[in-house]
Amino acid sequence: MGHLPPPIPMHVRQARLDGQRRDFFATDRIQAAASPGMLALDLTGYAVYPGLINSHDHLEYNHIPRRKRRLFYDNADRWNEEAELRWRVRGDSLNDALFIGGLKNLLCGALTVVHHGKLYKALERPDFPVSVLRRYGWAYSLAREKKLAKSYLQVERDVPWIVHLAEGVDEAAALEYGRLKKKGLVQPNTVIVHGVGLTADDMLDSARTLRGLVWCPSSNRFLLGYTANSEMWCSLGGRLALGSGPRLTADGDLLDEIYAALETGQIAEQDILPLVTTSAAALFDMPHAGRLEPGCHADWIALPEQLSLAEARRADLALIVRGGVPQIGDPALMARFPGLQTVPATLDGRAKAIRKDLAGQIARCRLQEPGLVIADRRGWMS
Repeated sequence: MGHLPPPIPMHVRQARLDGQRRDFFATDRIQAAASPGMLALDLTGYAVYPGLINSHDHLEYNHIPRRKRRLFYDNADRWNEEAELRWRVRGDSLNDALFIGGLKNLLCGALTVVHHGKLYKALERPDFPVSVLRRYGWAYSLAREKKLAKSYLQVERDVPWIVHLAEGVDEAAALEYGRLKKKGLVQPNTVIVHGVGLTADDMLDSARTLRGLVWCPSSNRFLLGYTANSEMWCSLGGRLALGSGPRLTADGDLLDEIYAALETGQIAEQDILPLVTTSAAALFDMPHAGRLEPGCHADWIALPEQLSLAEARRADLALIVRGGVPQIGDPALMARFPGLQTVPATLDGRAKAIRKDLAGQIARCRLQEPGLVIADRRGWMS
């Protein structure tokens, strides 16, 4: 089993963080003060953000491009019947498919992911590209699961239990919340994903009862032509987080999802960051993610400060650091870490440098990440 290299102790200087120019200190976690021998990294001209949290993905389905037979569906169950998801994934290596899902998230700075599905062993490997939530329960949806109550009872009451709900605009979707409640599954640890078909009465009943709602606007827009009323949900006191879903239905990655969320007009730009950091961390009980405070994981991204997170695309990210280890970034920034072995690459046509061990994983994967090109392996890979 692969392991991440040791973290690089660093004193990050002059980064723009939380709207202010300030320093921070890190090893594998954020430190309260500097330690002897820390690498000084001046990030004047860059804004730094905590590693983002993608609150909904199906990691094994990101190598499959979007596909549908109709312009829009009244219910995602109709699309599921056509997609034959399980059959298509079996045609490829599951571990390779999962790796591509992790890599997609890493490249956009989503360093923590909530996977909606089985916690496969590959997702727990130290060298998997991102951290994946470990403590959760799940069921796919009311239509595709016959034993929802059994699934719910398998988790402790303080552990999030996640289910797709009301992913449609028809009468069946509008009735799903009532069916969930009748089964006794409207509980304080229940997290619903999508919620497009929730009625106003459903929201009044659920916003302060359920653990929260995960909003996936681009996937909803692609399949249904509509998305959840997240504005109403928040006005009623509901917890909200943002999830991209897989490329099978989404615009792309979590940065694309931020853009899609803002396009709906339901949320202001200044309110988007918590949905992919602090609010998401609270929703899924991840106290060490989504913040750059002492004791938190040293997961962070750097972006030229003239760009806002809402404007950024993955190639704009100048540096991505996970667990105190630089993963990928602009060549000039990656060169500031003495002893860090990197490989040249391009991402969406932009020059990058990738940590050599990660580049090796990418080269060995039998599936390809769109837009990412690694240097000829004969020059660096044994």
